[in-house]
Amino acid sequence: MHSGRASHAACPQTPAAGAVPPLPAVRSVTAVLGPAAGRTVFVDPHPSGHTLLELPTGHRRVQPGVTTRRRAAPAPGARRVAWLSTHLLIAVAPLALCLPQIKPGRGFLVDLSVALGFVALSVLGLQFALAARFSRSSAPFGIDVVLTYHRQISFLAVAAAFAHPVLLFVADDRYEALLDPLHLPLRAVFAWLACGALGLLMVTSIWRRALRLSYQAWHVLHSVLGVFIVLAALAHGFLVNYYFSAPLVRGVWIVYTAAFLWLAVWVRLIKPLRLSLRPWRVVQLWPEPGGSLTLSLEPVFRDAGPKPFSFRAGQFAWILPSRNPFTPTYHPFSISSSAHAKRVDFTIKKVGDFTDSLRDLRLGQRVYLDGPHGSFTLESHPGMGYVFVAAGVGVTPFLSMLSTLADQGDDRPCWLFLGNRHEDQVTGVRQLAYLRGRLNLRVVHVISRPSEEWNGERGRIGTGLLDRHLPLERQSLEYFICAGEEMIRSVETDLRDLDIPGDNIHSEKFGMV
Repeated sequence: MHSGRASHAACPQTPAAGAVPPLPAVRSVTAVLGPAAGRTVFVDPHPSGHTLLELPTGHRRVQPGVTTRRRAAPAPGARRVAWLSTHLLIAVAPLALCLPQIKPGRGFLVDLSVALGFVALSVLGLQFALAARFSRSSAPFGIDVVLTYHRQISFLAVAAAFAHPVLLFVADDRYEALLDPLHLPLRAVFAWLACGALGLLMVTSIWRRALRLSYQAWHVLHSVLGVFIVLAALAHGFLVNYYFSAPLVRGVWIVYTAAFLWLAVWVRLIKPLRLSLRPWRVVQLWPEPGGSLTLSLEPVFRDAGPKPFSFRAGQFAWILPSRNPFTPTYHPFSISSSAHAKRVDFTIKKVGDFTDSLRDLRLGQRVYLDGPHGSFTLESHPGMGYVFVAAGVGVTPFLSMLSTLADQGDDRPCWLFLGNRHEDQVTGVRQLAYLRGRLNLRVVHVISRPSEEWNGERGRIGTGLLDRHLPLERQSLEYFICAGEEMIRSVETDLRDLDIPGDNIHSEKFGMV
């Protein structure tokens, strides 16, 4: 995703790097005032109805609409509730169907063990839906929330899966016969295979770096083990044939099995096949400060047209730097180019073996894109003006947003607070220099470990710094934060301390996979 506008702060490499010139009075929004005659610059489509006016004097002001506080749009919240409810319903539906089949005399622990086994199986199967990256279901939440949920719900499913056999051994000594590997019935063989594969999956996921397992190898192993675990667990359930003997329960699990298999086929076969028909090629590799690299791609498929990849500024795509789209080693990166450009740029920082491998790409090499994804966009949160807060490579989605606003000739005021350790390692400084003079933008560089020559803001982005640079009408602006989890929590707290409404604050973590 015009002449006379406020300019950027000087580039960090120059002696005047820290100098952030004040915005000219004719271009600044000075206050939130009542109605007055003036040229309407922008009307907020959000329910607030705020209007940005330009007075005959050249000054600007915000005329409040329905309310000075932003009201959350109900649609995204309703979609979140609907998708989450659907996910939970599918997870517990088999358990509810089994309740009429419970017979007295088996014991509470045995019934609890079976219940946990059913929940674990359905939740693990639903992980295929999360891995399928359906944009319609993930958009209301944001991909960082979806991936966090994927990890957390996986721990719950693993705990339930291992509790299933443990409770059986505690409930009755007869189940100890299932520990004899030489005389195991087939149903128990599948159960132990599923448990062993599940344990291996958890160990390699939690301690991947300690085991020195590359991201590519882990991704393949993760995919194979996931399919194997679900199939082995389903085979175990059908062979036990206790609750499965009921026609309704058996029918539901047959449908679940078909759905799980279809999702696996979609993710590993159909989706890569579709992507193979729309390859991209590398047209530019641009080294950036801070150990980053801008990867520029253009389509090579025939029906590319003038706009082959429609996205909203702030969205991201999964990249596969391979000639084979069936290799399951995609990784998500934010788009840094304008939504109106034909080429698609990704500004990527080296943080691991996968990102390091991108440096081996060559001009003309084919890659594949799965996207766009994400709801961290200006369209999702329209406002009178925007404040962007980023650390390091977290500036990437904001480069796309600012470039898009510039290409649209957008006149709304923007502020960018960009934190880095050193002034000569600012990711995005080249793109920001290109935007100079094209936007009503003020850039505030904040350096935590500056050199003696640095005369700009130092330390961290906190309440005092934000208070000094934000305008009086700060409550009518929209705030976007992209950083690590700790910084996001800190900045959100700082903004609330400045009485910024929570509905105006939107955040997305980087380094989420």
